[in-house]
Parts: sequence; structure tokens; C-alpha cells
Amino acid sequence: MVRVGLIGCGSIGADHAGWLSRRQDVEIRAFCDSDESRARGFVERFGGEYATSDPQIILRDESIEAVYVCTRNDSHARLGIAAAAAGKHIMMEKPLALTDRECDALREAVEKSAVIFMSAFKLRYEPAVEKARSHVPHPLVSIAQVTDSRWPDDFWGNDPVQGGGNVLSQGCHAADLLCYLHGSRPAGVVAYGGNMHHQGIGIVDTLTAAIRFANGSLASLVVTDCGRTPLVSKFSVQLLDGTMTAHLSDRLKSVTLDDGKHTTVHAEPQETGLAAENADFVDAVREGRQPRATLSDGIRATQVLLAAVKSLASGREESVVE
Repeated sequence: MVRVGLIGCGSIGADHAGWLSRRQDVEIRAFCDSDESRARGFVERFGGEYATSDPQIILRDESIEAVYVCTRNDSHARLGIAAAAAGKHIMMEKPLALTDRECDALREAVEKSAVIFMSAFKLRYEPAVEKARSHVPHPLVSIAQVTDSRWPDDFWGNDPVQGGGNVLSQGCHAADLLCYLHGSRPAGVVAYGGNMHHQGIGIVDTLTAAIRFANGSLASLVVTDCGRTPLVSKFSVQLLDGTMTAHLSDRLKSVTLDDGKHTTVHAEPQETGLAAENADFVDAVREGRQPRATLSDGIRATQVLLAAVKSLASGREESVVE
């Protein structure tokens, strides 16, 4: 039995709690939220022993061995560092951090504690992603898009401190997928963009970037909330190797594969990535291993975007910090 505490009782926290409450080998011990009434609501909805507004109560609870960090972006690294110091295994929602300094501090804390750490990249767990990866195992070029409907100016995700904006918050999904599908270290990034339609808010809301990988392959990345494209949906990834191509679309539930002669389409009726990533984390804790989406994966995805933002200011290629 894996005993879990969940910190952050918003929509993504509810998604995780719903899955955890149905797993026979998981016991949800506690929920925490800055609004304790929301945590109490989660106890009533999903089960659990208690609700609190203080994360330290969960971190000091010796009966809890794993914690889910589902809070706003600016608190992820701080809570992860505290959880690692408390010896708790960690499932953390993306992005893991909003600065290089936070990335470094989180890495140091987790490596020192030797806890199991999972970056919540549910998209890489979609079956269509694995079909694309098998069809084009060594892409020469890839094209990734995260194009969302406009986020409201007063949405917390657009707050420069709490959320960092759509590019840092959502772009890490695509950055992780590109690194995963290319199977290589991102070496350099050059980017264009800036604040193009959220005037008065200190965020980058539109980014186009070229990523150079250590193995010589290339990727193009677009992240923006200036409109959701109707044909390929919010998330889209294309892979090309000179002969074989793959196109992931429909929030990566669908993939179109082409070998130069024949085209086939595989589509799932619904997203299954969140369930699969949760199963991987719980099984990793039970088996004493690291999950497929690791701490390094989460930090690398954030550092690709931070390098891209630096490139906007410098006008040159920026190295991806490792």
C-alpha cells in the first residue's frame, strides 16, 4: 500500500486524486490547500484522513511516503525541496521551476535525499506518442506546437510570479516531448517572440524557437496562447527522418504515420496519459525505481524554455544549462 498526501486542491489535483482514489494499492492520507475548505472538500470527495492548509503537516506525517505537488508554479521547487528533505517520494506537476536557480536547488535537494521523483509529463505517456517514436526513432527534424486559446489577463497562470505565463507553463510539455523523441541532449536554442498580446503583463506570451540537439538533429517549437488551431488542436508534433514521417495531433490522441508509400492513422477515443503516468509513479514507489519521466527530464524541459527566453534578449543562440 502506497500512502499519499496531495498538496494543491485545484483542477489538476482533482484529476490525480480521482485516479488515486480508484487504485487498490494506494491510500490517500491527506489533502492540503492554502484554502483549507477546498482540502476538506477533497477529503469528502476522494477519501482521506484529514485536511490541512499547512504543507509541513503532511511532510511531517511519518505515515505518508509520497506526495503530489499540484500547486501554482512558483511554489513547486520550494515544496519539492522541502519534501525531499522530509524523505518523501515526489510526483510534481510541471513546470518544476521558473528559474535556473530553482532548478539547481531542486536537483541538489532531490539528489541528496535519493527519493523517487517524477515529473508529471502525461503527454509522453499517450499511446500515439510511442507509435510515433517507434515509427521515427531517429528524427532529423521535428516541429512542435502548443497553441492555446487566449488566457485571461487576470488568470493566475499569467501572473509573472505565480505562473510565469503560457510559454513557461505549457511549453515545457512540448520541450519534454522533443527531447524524448529526439533522444538527444538539447545543445542550443535561438528564439524570437516576446509579449505580443498581453500588454502590461511582464511575461513572454509568444515564442518561436529553433533547437539544436547534440546529435545534430533540429527542432522547431512554437508556443503561444493567441489561438488554438482547429485541425491539429492545442498540441501537435511532427517527426521527419528523410523517409518516414509521423504527425501527432488531437491533443496527441491521434498519430498519422507515413513510410513514403503508405499512410496509416491510429487514434484513441480519449486521453490516457494521466492514468498511465500515475500508474508509473505508484509502481515506481512500490518497486523502488525511478519512473520514466524523471527529475532530469523536468529540469531539462524548463531549461530549454529558459534558454529560449534568454535568446529573445540576447539575439543569439543560448546554451541549454545542464
